[in-house]
Amino acid sequence: GLIKKYCEEHFIPVQIKVYKNGNHLIDEQQPSSFDLIFLDIYMHDINGLDLARKLRDQGYDNLIIFSTVSTDYAVNGYSVQAFDYLVKPYDYNRFHKTMDRCMEELAHKSRYIVVKESRTYVKIRLNNIIYTDYHNHYIQIHTPVRVVKSYMSFSDFSKLLEPYPQFLNCYRNCIVNMDHVACLKGYEFILKNGDIMPITRNRKTDIKQKYADYEFYRLEQESKI
Repeated sequence: GLIKKYCEEHFIPVQIKVYKNGNHLIDEQQPSSFDLIFLDIYMHDINGLDLARKLRDQGYDNLIIFSTVSTDYAVNGYSVQAFDYLVKPYDYNRFHKTMDRCMEELAHKSRYIVVKESRTYVKIRLNNIIYTDYHNHYIQIHTPVRVVKSYMSFSDFSKLLEPYPQFLNCYRNCIVNMDHVACLKGYEFILKNGDIMPITRNRKTDIKQKYADYEFYRLEQESKI
């Protein structure tokens, strides 16, 4: 009811699907079609945290909001990149603030590039690009689900990402998405998935400054929410 009310007020087309249990959502293999998933913690077959962990392990990056009577698992929600944690009972004002933030995030997530893979064109959301490298005339785009390979020059490909501040050319023919960086250590970026991206030695100072500038920019954006 709150979802419908919010979407009607903001003229947002919406399709809502309700699942009787968590495993049904997984078995139906439809999570990728949803922008937003609301989960309770206490469910009959599988608890919400375990279900969210399954979604993340399978590469799904939907926005997840826990809606539950318990505050016991709020901290654990961060381990599955939960977007928010609504404790029942909550009023419409609280829900409205969460949905406003969701709309901002979805607008960001909707940005994408299109590349040709073999004979088909593939749309890749920017936030799904972890890093890219270049091998044997192919751009390799590493995502949480798979590696997309496109036959094109690095200079042509890099122009697709130039407008977006989160992407940094850190090494020869390599671009890293700084949103996926856990830390900078020596001459390497340590990524959140455990991969390591090298840094060009003679550009270390410049790259380090650009990373620090982006971290500051990201903190400023988060403080506005």
